[in-house]
Amino acid sequence: MWSIGTPLWATIEKSILTPTLYFPSDRKLNGAQTHAVNACLSPEDRHRIVVIQGPPGTGKTTVIAATVTSIIASSAEATVYLVAQSNVAVKNIAEKLASIKFFDFKILVSYGFHFDWHEHLYEDKLSKNLIRSDEFGANPVAVERQLRGFRVILCTLSMLSHDRLGTITRLVPLQTVIFDEASQVEIGDYMPLLVRFRSMLHKLVFIGDDKQHRMPIPIGNFISGHVYENKLKSEHLITDSLCCRFIDVGNGVEESVGHSWKNVAEISTAINIARQLHSQKKSFRIITPYDPQRSFLESALKQAKLPWEDKCFNIDAFQGNEDDYIIISLVRSAKMGFLKETRRVNVMLTRCKMGMAICTSRKFIEGAAAESLVGKLSKFLPGSVWVKNSQIQKGRFALFAPK
Repeated sequence: MWSIGTPLWATIEKSILTPTLYFPSDRKLNGAQTHAVNACLSPEDRHRIVVIQGPPGTGKTTVIAATVTSIIASSAEATVYLVAQSNVAVKNIAEKLASIKFFDFKILVSYGFHFDWHEHLYEDKLSKNLIRSDEFGANPVAVERQLRGFRVILCTLSMLSHDRLGTITRLVPLQTVIFDEASQVEIGDYMPLLVRFRSMLHKLVFIGDDKQHRMPIPIGNFISGHVYENKLKSEHLITDSLCCRFIDVGNGVEESVGHSWKNVAEISTAINIARQLHSQKKSFRIITPYDPQRSFLESALKQAKLPWEDKCFNIDAFQGNEDDYIIISLVRSAKMGFLKETRRVNVMLTRCKMGMAICTSRKFIEGAAAESLVGKLSKFLPGSVWVKNSQIQKGRFALFAPK
């Protein structure tokens, strides 16, 4: 516990922080969203910290967008920082703002993230909103020029610890800070921020969820027990453990592609599953840890004359997204690689709303990868969750019941 008192907080300028709700979108806010936004806008002391909880699909990102547009419309001096644990979550907020034609924001990204890993996350429509961390101290005049007129900053929580962030906060002080996916952050990780910027802070908004409605019960229960210390509650109509199937692609071999990987046999299997789901009129996406595999999968879908646009993603690019059915190509067959990263594997396993098919090698999952999150999932689910690849290739086995 920590107390709220005058020493921790900046003095609130009532004239600055008394905005009225303004949301320039054709989509109207419902009652719960309006109530949440009004709490975020309230200058009352009891609303200096606001906690908003809601399951996926209840419009939490819409609440963020409406709060931002309302604050910025209220005053020429008000500022807002939108902060999340992951770069992908930050991107999702940016796209929500862009969808309502609000582009008056800047996104702070690390040089390494942007160029070495995820440059593709930011399309042309957002690229002009980026400021790289290597520019903070190297060219403060250029940064000041880029920030001129902008009062909304998007970044990750770790970015707020950057030693040269002062260039930014001097021009755009932290007044209102909104944390998305707040439940993914340990409480202690917020403390350095509160101490470092205590003289600027007016309001903190934490947005998250303690209950999930996306995943079928067996998958949700597994994730709760192995990632969230049994604190994540699940509500879903699907209770059958066969909502998750493992396809044994025994002949699949990981192959290096530059500094990344592909698995040709898994591509063929994933396409056959996609063909089956498409024939059943089921909505699906294919995700994989490695970008070369994603590219090959997309080309294979196109060649098979199946829907291919907006269908294949690497896992990091798909964070914050979902679909009814998720096909996963793990790629690895010998070494753990990506599977060592529990946080990213957690993202991979939590995208489906109705069912998930994991293309991999049973020998690998029950051997080298047995202690990974995926290996533990295969042991956790009761019954026969494994399916032979030959059954899929010959079209003799329906992974999921037809609609």
